Amino acid sequence: MLKTISSSDLRAEIKRVLNEVGYGQAQYVVEKFGEPTAAIVSMADFELLEEAKRRQASASLREVVADLRARSQTVDAEALDALIEEARAEFYQQGQADAG
Repeated sequence: MLKTISSSDLRAEIKRVLNEVGYGQAQYVVEKFGEPTAAIVSMADFELLEEAKRRQASASLREVVADLRARSQTVDAEALDALIEEARAEFYQQGQADAG
């Protein structure tokens, strides 16, 4: 069940909220000044989200490499390293944007 809680209420009710989330009874959206700023989810849900992000970044990189190969361009090791670093940076930026 998805619930919403203000940051001030969260401070007062953190134990209860963590118990509900930990036992899989709820997920929370935390609002600050009426705007959603964070989410509190179980570790199982968090791990699923992280795995989905990893798969998306990996698929994105595979698409880039496949596109280069389809255009009959070879990918040398240095270019591949650059593509990997670019995909990593994009992955971490997306994660920070999602968390922000």
